Amino acid sequence: MWISRMLAKNHESEKAQSGYISMSNGGELEAGSTVNARGIKAYSPYGYSAAVPVGEEVILVPSAEGQAILGTREGGASLPQGEVEISSKGGAKILLKNDGTVIINGHYVINKEGEVSVV
Repeated sequence: MWISRMLAKNHESEKAQSGYISMSNGGELEAGSTVNARGIKAYSPYGYSAAVPVGEEVILVPSAEGQAILGTREGGASLPQGEVEISSKGGAKILLKNDGTVIINGHYVINKEGEVSVV
């Protein structure tokens, strides 16, 4: 009985779980979920990098080196399918539209031919 409970407990800890960033300093991350973890590595698609701010909700998964962050909870529910928005905590935004248009900070529009206009 004791062994089966311990195996079940260990198996539970191997599942992905959400948590919140509690420290972000120079690439050193700490997150809390059912367990606090420090020195967590964050992963993202090639070419992207971000300093995840404190308070962001993240998905944590176990790895051979300890917990790893796969990404932050996205807020893209208001975007049409296929569009991409890149934003910073300070409010800077780049919106990639389905028609090939790029909108920077809501003011500068670059159409797919490369022509720039100000809104």
